[in-house]
Amino acid sequence: MTDDAATSGGEGATDAAPGDRTDGGPDDERSGDPVLALPPRVASSALWGVVGGLSFLVLVQGYELLADAGVSIAAKFVVAAVVAVVAGVSTHLARGRVPVENERD
Repeated sequence: MTDDAATSGGEGATDAAPGDRTDGGPDDERSGDPVLALPPRVASSALWGVVGGLSFLVLVQGYELLADAGVSIAAKFVVAAVVAVVAGVSTHLARGRVPVENERD
C-alpha cells in the first residue's frame, strides 16, 4: 500500500461522492457549455456595455489629468455603471436596425 492510499482510506478511495464524475465524461459540467451561458446576442450587447463603461472611465481619467480637477471615485463608478447599462441596452435594441456592411449573414 502506498502512502497516498494509506492516507486516503485505502486503495480506490476518493473524496468524491458516489455520483460525482470528474473524468471528463458526458456528465462532467466542465466538458460542455456553462450552465448559465448567455445567448450570443445578449453576450455581445453586455460586452459593448462593458466597453462603454470602461471608455467613460478612461475619459474621466484624461479629464482629471488635463483639467487638474478631481472627481470622486463614487461619482466615477456610478456614472460609468449608467453608461455601461445605456450602452448595452442601446446596442441590444439597435442590433438588426442598423445596417452593417462588414458582417456576413
